[in-house]
Amino acid sequence: MKTKQQSEIIRRLHCAAGHLNAVIEMTENGGSCEKVLHQLNAVEAALQAAGFRLLILHTHQSEAMILASPSPVQRAAELKRLQSLYSILIQKPDSYSEVTK
Repeated sequence: MKTKQQSEIIRRLHCAAGHLNAVIEMTENGGSCEKVLHQLNAVEAALQAAGFRLLILHTHQSEAMILASPSPVQRAAELKRLQSLYSILIQKPDSYSEVTK
């Protein structure tokens, strides 16, 4: 059974997919740059929101292990893993350099 948090993540991913489909359709039909960029921004926002919610859900799941583990090494490893996941989430590709190649 899906939790409320999982359902919210899935809802946001479907929202991103809908916006992305709109971007594809507008681009295929020669839509204005302004409208396409607006929809791309909506895709990015929906994906970012889903990513943050996913990380929060995972953090709550890891919390019990971090607090209950008798091993400082295991606790440190889990905290480092959560930090790595956060870094992945906030990482922005340097798309400008891709365009100018």
